[in-house]
Amino acid sequence: MSQDHPKGSPPPGGGDAWKAGPSGGLPSKVLIVDDDPTITKYFEEQLKKFNVNILKANNLETAMYLFNQNRFEVAIVELEFGELPGLALIQKWRNHDVLEKRATGFVVMAGQQRTQGEINLIREMGDVELVSKPVNMPQLIPILTRLLLRRREQMAFGEFKQKIIEPFVRAGELKKAIAATERKLAEFGQPGQELLFELLTKAGESERCLTLVDAMLQKQPNNAALLNSKGSMLMKAGKYKEAAVILEQVDKIAPGHIERINEMATLYLHLNKPDASVAKMKELVALNPEKEDVKFQMFSKLYDFGFDEHAQALGKETAKPTEIVRHYNNKGVIMSKNADREGALKEYARALKFYPKFKENYRIYYNIALALIARKSIEGYKEAAENLQKCLELSPDFDKGKKTLEAVHRAIETLNLGGKAS
Repeated sequence: MSQDHPKGSPPPGGGDAWKAGPSGGLPSKVLIVDDDPTITKYFEEQLKKFNVNILKANNLETAMYLFNQNRFEVAIVELEFGELPGLALIQKWRNHDVLEKRATGFVVMAGQQRTQGEINLIREMGDVELVSKPVNMPQLIPILTRLLLRRREQMAFGEFKQKIIEPFVRAGELKKAIAATERKLAEFGQPGQELLFELLTKAGESERCLTLVDAMLQKQPNNAALLNSKGSMLMKAGKYKEAAVILEQVDKIAPGHIERINEMATLYLHLNKPDASVAKMKELVALNPEKEDVKFQMFSKLYDFGFDEHAQALGKETAKPTEIVRHYNNKGVIMSKNADREGALKEYARALKFYPKFKENYRIYYNIALALIARKSIEGYKEAAENLQKCLELSPDFDKGKKTLEAVHRAIETLNLGGKAS
């Protein structure tokens, strides 16, 4: 390339320095996520000049679909993406089940309105490039090249975990896993450190882990990733008050970290602070609009800790009555099929607490009856009959309910007669 050629532009004469694909310096396939179609069109037009294949997403549903159906080397995401913050979207994709998707390189596009908290979260996440709008190609091309190189490093780290660390962990050889990770720390940087902390915690060496983190924090006291690791360790060690101090501190520095929000929601339940927990749960629900089950996981947490009223209030705020009936009904049916009828009864009972007089609850009462019938006891049949009566009060024309109630009455009569004969 000649000295006077603009950096980031295609070399004259069609050289390979900016060629897309494995042999060149650019990714072969890039996803552009922005709800402004003029932006995605601009990237498409410009990157095609470099033989880069572009797929565009102007809404969340398309973005999720394209990412799941393709393997992108790089994704460029708008920070203020309308349906979901760009950093939340990236966090989801970096936790994907498929290694090649987790290793995607990410660019965040931001206007002048970005906050210090967003910048801090980007730093905490690591290996995310931030570019200012309007983005131009000379600015972007070297970034794409760096991300392609980092992707290879992340793939190498992922393969190290899958092929070396995970077999050690499955075999219960945590000491070997820790030693192998320590030998790779210089090569893998922050991901390697986080893996080491995880392994030390699993091995019951939480004090050693905390000592390592504290030593690092002396040099980098505002490092959000290190602070988050310390808070998580303290929480796992049952030191909930200390963990809350650290996690609240880092949450102010870098808000919007999905895993941390989830941890804090649980942490506040341990501290008997359901209102604080619900506030975090609402954040989590807002950051997972595509995952209906997240809110139900939050209801379950509240129920499990004995905060029934908080669970019901959150449910009424975030879910429709039909949604609640469908979720708990389906969950109970699956549990019953797996022979966990007592667990199913527990879920059905939780559903009824939200909207006790809701018409569609006839399904819940019917399935409660089926679970009770399976006990094959006189008490079970009598309770089943009571629930079938409630079912038919809500849905008088429900034929299966009528037939089942008749069968239950016959079973009760038979058992009563058998008792008298003996």
